Amino acid sequence: MLHVALSNIKTYARRYIAVVLAVAIGTAFLAATLAVNSSTQATLKNSLGDSYKHADLVAYWNPDPSADEGQTVDLTAKDITGVRELPGVSTAYGLGYAYGQLHTADNGYTVQLQPVDPKQGLGGMELLEGRAPLSNNEMIIDASHAQDMGISIGDVVALSDDQGKSQNMTIVGIQRSSTNPQTSAYALGGMSEKAWSHFAGDGAMFSDIVINSEGSTDAVAQELKDYFAQQKMSDMAVVTADQKVIDEVAQMTDGTDQLSVILIIFALIALVVTGLVVVNTFSVVIAQRTRELALLRTLGAKRKQIRSSVLLEALVIGIVASVIGVLLAIALMSGLIQLLHALVPAMSYATLALTPVGLIVPIAVGILMTVIAASLPARRAMKLAPLAALRPFDSASMKNRAGIVRIVIGALLALIGAALLIYGAIQGDLIIAFLGGLVSFPGILMLASLFVPSSVAGIGKLVAGNSTSRRLAALNAVRNPGRTTATATALLIGVTLVSMIMVGGQTAKASLNNSVAAEYPVDMMVSFYDGTTSKAKADELAKKIDSVDGVSATSTFTSSYAEVNLTEGDPVSLQLLAVDPQEYSKTVLDQSVVPENGELVLSQWNTDLKSVEIGGKTLKIKKSGALLSGNPVTSQTFKTLDIKDPESYPGIIVKVDSGVAGSQINELVTEISDITGVDSSMIDGGVVMKSMFTQIIDVLLTIVSALLAVAVLIALIGVANTLSLSVLERTRENSLLRALGLKKKQLRSMLATEAVLIGGVAALLGMILGVIYGLLGAQSALSSMGTMTYSIPWWQLAAVLAISVIAALLASITPGRRAAKLSPVEGLATE
Repeated sequence: MLHVALSNIKTYARRYIAVVLAVAIGTAFLAATLAVNSSTQATLKNSLGDSYKHADLVAYWNPDPSADEGQTVDLTAKDITGVRELPGVSTAYGLGYAYGQLHTADNGYTVQLQPVDPKQGLGGMELLEGRAPLSNNEMIIDASHAQDMGISIGDVVALSDDQGKSQNMTIVGIQRSSTNPQTSAYALGGMSEKAWSHFAGDGAMFSDIVINSEGSTDAVAQELKDYFAQQKMSDMAVVTADQKVIDEVAQMTDGTDQLSVILIIFALIALVVTGLVVVNTFSVVIAQRTRELALLRTLGAKRKQIRSSVLLEALVIGIVASVIGVLLAIALMSGLIQLLHALVPAMSYATLALTPVGLIVPIAVGILMTVIAASLPARRAMKLAPLAALRPFDSASMKNRAGIVRIVIGALLALIGAALLIYGAIQGDLIIAFLGGLVSFPGILMLASLFVPSSVAGIGKLVAGNSTSRRLAALNAVRNPGRTTATATALLIGVTLVSMIMVGGQTAKASLNNSVAAEYPVDMMVSFYDGTTSKAKADELAKKIDSVDGVSATSTFTSSYAEVNLTEGDPVSLQLLAVDPQEYSKTVLDQSVVPENGELVLSQWNTDLKSVEIGGKTLKIKKSGALLSGNPVTSQTFKTLDIKDPESYPGIIVKVDSGVAGSQINELVTEISDITGVDSSMIDGGVVMKSMFTQIIDVLLTIVSALLAVAVLIALIGVANTLSLSVLERTRENSLLRALGLKKKQLRSMLATEAVLIGGVAALLGMILGVIYGLLGAQSALSSMGTMTYSIPWWQLAAVLAISVIAALLASITPGRRAAKLSPVEGLATE
């Protein structure tokens, strides 16, 4: 039967194009998901393993989880020396970082300092130019931050420790910048081991010992374990450098890859929709070939042979489409990696990693899904006797047993799931609501045969009017209810999920924005923590910021700490903000946080006290639930307090115009950062929080919508395929209509209306379900945060509906042209 199957594929190749496209896209999605997983692991190995890339072994403290949590092992320079003295060790260095402030003539930077020894692998660093530091006043710096600072070999910079002690250091070398995200955020410097120990002081501890061996790695590893056991450091682990990276990746991801899990979920959604397209296509193709199959049965072919022939067709199509899908995924991932390298040179360590599992599994899943999806229509057709096969079979409906069973089960699932979903939304329990969604949605899909055809018929009557072509289209759209339901269901799944994400995301964004606005009465706050900016300088900078587009008002403050007795225990260190009440009131959103003379606005403190003594004065307490970076008092009141805080610093409060869009906040923060010299990451406030939440939600919405768009695309391919097969099935009927006077234009209009009815109704029903699921899901997830603000993105939903209708209309062009091109005489002669 293989020859028969191959002949059928060749004969009906045009009818299987949509199946190949659908399976290829679904398989490509799954293959890309697995490639993302393996590539992420490889990229993390390239980045996290940067410090071990030239090492054989890594020793680190890895305590038994059941051991005493308070027991720790601090690796010191003495331990490093002991390891170096072992016979099998060629080089060994410790990984440890001390933090300091590096000051150039223009600015100051936070720097991570690591001990390096040119005889011991230079601490894992690689010199690009210059030499290693040898004396106590020499250091090396990484290339990217050296460029940012504008320093080079021979320059002298000031280095201060956490105690404020400063010394001049000469740059003697430039090293390669680290690709480890845990260390690349700050400038990375290297000092001689002796100078580093002196600089780090009591904090001169190491997290890892990185070792290169002279002989067998296994023998040296055992030698190290024996040494640590002798030193009563039994919790020290000794692993290969590759294993250390794997352990770090597992620790970062808790042993799971959340991104891959999410992507696999969306890939499965795409595969489910693909399966619906495959089932629909094979159902129509087999129904069209009933006479041919009956003839084969009459000539002696057994049911098993014919079923095998159909499944062989599915197997061949599945193999071809799955291989195409995997190749598409490889090309896509490779292109994305190259684009990442071009757009973000710092991510040059990102790599494409393909595994045998990542290539074999998508192909196997694609083949298996195609064969399983094709087996259902094949089994239906094979149950018919040769003569009965001349009549088309009924789909599952209320008229047959299969339809009744499916509808009963669907009704039970829908009712149980809806109850769980509503209960979870009322109680604010996301897990129960999510379970309700998982149960109810399949139930609704099983009931689709009850409401999809009737909805298409009802809307078809509304839009038909007196147009002959539109009235025919409305009738044709529901002529085969089973096929119409299957086609519409595939699109309904995708649109429901897209709409749900849009509504849920918009509601989450509105609720979070209102919550942030209520809790953060300050739009933006700039703090000069370095202590080098005077109050007068802050006033001058505030005036400059006030002239920036998008800023409506500014005020300044002075932050100081004071010891205050707010509880029965020890005094607490309370941060005070000395403000000018008149100027301050212009820059806050809530006037209740504006203090009066002799008053302290106490933010986020739970106390029953009505007043408190600070700096020898008694101040009246004014409680506030707002989140402030301090507790405001008036400048006049602050002057009367006996407070001497050497770490006092000034700052600026900025009120942003209400008309500034969330997308412009980052530009505003950058401009203020340039004016003040304060890093943009240190500028906070309610408007920054709102912008951050908005950007995060928008990015997630974009990613999720793009992923779900794959399912919608496959479903639209199904619409085009159904219409194409319908045209082939109704060749004689369409030709008869042409012979009776129906014009080519009217025939194309009829097919276009039919496609729009199926696509538009499916999208409309999907939007309604999506809105319901989105609102209930948002309620269950966010109600614990406080008052919900429901928001439905009507324009976005309208765009989804419009895109679905336009796409369905475009899908009708090719079948319409094919039907109109055929002459009535030729069409009537078709068997």
